[in-house]
Amino acid sequence: MKKRYKVLIGILVIFTAISILPFLFQDSDQLGKFRTVEGEGKYKEAYANAMRLLPEPNRTLDIETDYGVVRVYEFINSSNILEIPIVLLPGRTSGTPMWVENLEELLSQRTIYTIDILGDAGMSVQNKPIENAYDQALWLEQVFKAIELSRFHLIGHSFGGWNAANYTVHYPDRVMSLSLLEPVFVFTGLRWDFYIKSIPASLPFLPDSMREKMLADIGGTAEIDMDDPLARMIAEATEHYAVALPLPKEIESKQLSELDMPVYVALGGKSVLHNSQKAYDNASQNIRELTIKIWKDGTHSLPMEYSEEVSKELLDFMRNIDD
Repeated sequence: MKKRYKVLIGILVIFTAISILPFLFQDSDQLGKFRTVEGEGKYKEAYANAMRLLPEPNRTLDIETDYGVVRVYEFINSSNILEIPIVLLPGRTSGTPMWVENLEELLSQRTIYTIDILGDAGMSVQNKPIENAYDQALWLEQVFKAIELSRFHLIGHSFGGWNAANYTVHYPDRVMSLSLLEPVFVFTGLRWDFYIKSIPASLPFLPDSMREKMLADIGGTAEIDMDDPLARMIAEATEHYAVALPLPKEIESKQLSELDMPVYVALGGKSVLHNSQKAYDNASQNIRELTIKIWKDGTHSLPMEYSEEVSKELLDFMRNIDD
């Protein structure tokens, strides 16, 4: 098991926990933004350090949309340039660096595009409120038009899984295949006790030691190593960035049944966010062309927990579609 996974098994659940409460009390007129200039500087330094864990992108793009400027990174596989590329959508508060354990393996076979979600922590900058699911799909469509991506394999983790599914529901024509890794609000809602656990972990006035202990309990890990660049970046994001996005609306069964592309779903049997068996059953009942698996001992941090296995399954899944 990789050392970084031991750190991240909890941290990707943690940032999801912290991001739940703002959903419930936000003002729809707000924009996602850093709370202070000093906090923005701390986050950007941590983000730059986390990006150094990844291969060097061939291009860094800032794409103008109706809702703000979206950061896109292009990682080119020059030996397989004709293969249909992959687009990666990260989970909440993690941005492109969350793919540190998967990117190299996926890049060995295909060109990759990663996107920092608009209205969330990252290098994208929101300048207009995102009020509903249509808005969230529209700005992504504007990005794909701008970079001239006509067809791609779309992969999302956690809230990025919801973003991927939501985009595909609204704009199915570009999506060659849809892969959802521990998606939230796609096949089932969050566990009620997860909301309860998130409340004390999100209170800003608690001592750091107490909050970190609570967060570690939520994430299912013994400790959080803040010397890890990705953990530090996520910690700075949760402290300094105010997310202003609507609570995701669960994808409807009718919408799922209308998806006509192959869909891959990976669920963690020990996920604290949702009932994986319920999600499995809903997906199986409603998606026409489905490949689905529950990783018995997997958590919500599935993409890095089983990074090699998940990446290989994704590549095999996409190769079979292309063939």
